[in-house]
Order: sequence, then structure tokens, then C-alpha cells
Amino acid sequence: MLVISDTNILSSLAAGESLPLLFRLFPNATIFIPPAVHRELQTGLAYGQKHLEVILHAVGGKLQILHLSENEQKLAQGLPKKLNAGEREAIVLSKNRRGRLLSNDKQAVRYCKQNGISVVDLALVCVYFGHARLRHKLK
Repeated sequence: MLVISDTNILSSLAAGESLPLLFRLFPNATIFIPPAVHRELQTGLAYGQKHLEVILHAVGGKLQILHLSENEQKLAQGLPKKLNAGEREAIVLSKNRRGRLLSNDKQAVRYCKQNGISVVDLALVCVYFGHARLRHKLK
């Protein structure tokens, strides 16, 4: 399963010290981020958002940067400008490569649902966390 994330869901999980749980939810999958998401994370860290360090430390390991083709870059530029660059790139990658998008941005989630793109938002991740904890207790 191809899993692609945008910035906000990673940031939310890192702020809540729950990023490791995300990797346990997808134990057999690498979670990919597009270059724009990587830049957004670096910018946030430069502006003092220290909780983003844990995400950037995961890049190259549990998180990998997935580059867009030239065609995908053009498609991303054509998406609504109300979506930021990271969301646009993540959406295009998810759609073109039949991946699942992780996003907590309401506009991005709505766009994906309207366009048949598989998306998992923070609420659903929390439901998965609950199920994972229950399965762990039952073992």
C-alpha cells in the first residue's frame, strides 16, 4: 500500500507525541511525503516549531521523499490554489499512483472525497489507534 502524507497530519501527530503510532498503523508501508511537504516542515522548524524535528529525523527512514514527475508537477499546479503546495503535491501523487493520502486539512479531505481519491484524516487515524490498542490488549 502506498501511503502519502501532507504536512498538517504529521505536525499534529508530532505535537501530540503520537508520530510513532502512525508508523505502527502502517507497519509494512513506507510513508511518503512530496518535496513541498518536506520544505514546509523545514520552514516550520526554522520558525521555531520544535515538534517538527521528530518528523524531519524520520526522513530517510520511516518517511521517504517521493518526487513528482514533470507531468505530476503540472497537475499539482492546476489544483485549486486554496490548497497549499504540500497538499496539492500529495493529492496528485495519491491520485496518480493510487496511494492513500493522510491529511487533516478539511479542504484537502473534501477535495479527495469529491474526486475519488483515497484519504485518511486525523479522526480516522485516531479510530485506527483505538483499534490497534484494543488488538494489542487482546493478544
